[in-house]
This record gives sequence, C-alpha cells and structure tokens, in this order.
Amino acid sequence: MQLEREKQQTIKKEIIVQGIALHSGQEAELKLKPAQPGSGIVFSRLDLEEKIKIPAEPASVVNLVRNTTIGSKKIKAAKISTIEHLMAAVWGSGIDNLIIEVSGPEIPVIDGSALPYYQQILKAGLKDQPQKRRVFKIKEPIFARAEASYITILPYDGFKISYTLDYEHPVIGSSYFEFEAAQMDFSQEIAGARTFGFAAEVEKLHEQGLALGGSLENAVLIEATKTVNPLRFENEFVRHKILDVIGDMFLNGRIMGHIIAVKSGHRLHVKLAEKIRAKMLEEEK
Repeated sequence: MQLEREKQQTIKKEIIVQGIALHSGQEAELKLKPAQPGSGIVFSRLDLEEKIKIPAEPASVVNLVRNTTIGSKKIKAAKISTIEHLMAAVWGSGIDNLIIEVSGPEIPVIDGSALPYYQQILKAGLKDQPQKRRVFKIKEPIFARAEASYITILPYDGFKISYTLDYEHPVIGSSYFEFEAAQMDFSQEIAGARTFGFAAEVEKLHEQGLALGGSLENAVLIEATKTVNPLRFENEFVRHKILDVIGDMFLNGRIMGHIIAVKSGHRLHVKLAEKIRAKMLEEEK
C-alpha cells in the first residue's frame, strides 16, 4: 500500500467469500465487486427487500460492542457487523473503490484475521482507474480518550501506527509494536494476526449472543496460563490490535499521519475517526 500512488484502484473481477460469522455463528457470504472511481467502499445487504447502500464511513457506525458494525439510521434491520478485518484487507491491498454485498447481518470471519480476504483480492487482481487517489493529510494533532485508554493521530509524512497493549492477564501482559506502512509488508506483518478471546468469557459472551461462531479455527483462545492454539507471531495480540486500528481508520479512506494508541478499542477508534472526518469536512468548505 503506497500513499504516494497516484491513481485510484478497484478489483478486476468479482470475488465470493463464504464462511461462518463470528458472533451469530450463521453461514455468511459476501461478494466483492468492482466499483466506479470516487465511489469509495460501499456495503449492502442482499437479503433485505429494500436495497440500501451503506457507505463505509464514521457516520454509518451503529454499534461498537466487540466489533465495528455499520448500518442505516433509517432502516434498523440494515446492519452489517464485524467489518474491521475485511476493511483492513481492502486498505492493505490498495483498493480505493469497492462494492461489498453481504448475504446477512454479519460477514464471514474466515480465520479471524485479514489475510484470507487480502489473498483473495490479490488473486482476483487490481485495476487502475483514471481518477487521482485521495489521501487526507493530518495537519494538527487529533485526540480521543476514555479513562486509561487513548488514541491520537499526529502530522506525519506517511502512515504509521504505534500501539501499546496492556492487559492484566499473564498470557498477554504488556507489549508494543509499530507498523510503518512505507517500510513494512502489511501481508507479512499485520494481515495474519488473528482476533483473540478468553476461555473464561466464552459462556458469558454466548449468553449475550456474541462469539457463537468462534472456534480455534478463527480465534486465539486464551486460558489462565497459556493459549489453547499456537500463536502465529510471538506478539500476535498487539499486531491484531493494529489490524483493528487500520480497519477502523479506513472508514475515512486513506489518511496520512502517525497514530499512537494505548489500550484502545473500536469505540475509541471510531471516536477518533469521527473527529478526523470533521476536519476533512472543514477543509472541503
């Protein structure tokens, strides 16, 4: 993914992805289709009678409990949840415009990372479009905080994320990782990092209707002193947090800046994304 790339891109041909949805546990399917220049990333639900387009932007976010859910403010049923891993894959592959059609209220989780989506996109191939790529450059610090968690974005000639993870759990503990987009390979360093959960929380999550599709095939399960399944990276947890930041920040398209995050989650990411969008709208006036 190069910010300096001049032209916008979309995919060459349609992609179909099928699998289990993480939270509902239902079978899900999505179709990725080429989109017109300047149209951005747009989702829609194929199973609803009223066909409504949901742009991937901060104003479309309707729920942030353990995932990022976008939807229509007018039609309550028109929701699509757990978009963050797919959004990170779309960002990482260099796509600017894409139509994403979903069979139901949630997209397939595949292996709990962004890598399967990324691989499918590259396999389908990308095509250049005539319009110039839009990149919003951060000109002054923007900040969001909630108790001991915070996230900020600073002016920077590139795209970088510095993340500090700190859990009061012996398996996770504290860790730090930095992703510099211009110097590091997204597919090698970030895309494969999987979502994670705690064995002690599984029953409670199921009672809330969450993580019903979770398994060792699509998440790292953490017990009191170890992970049940092996890690792909020694610091997979913090890398996955960076993946989430990328997916949530892509709600504003491509941006140039240095993000510094400490113990942040989807709620704070979207709060920052909303503040960035406000600046974008200011500059358009």
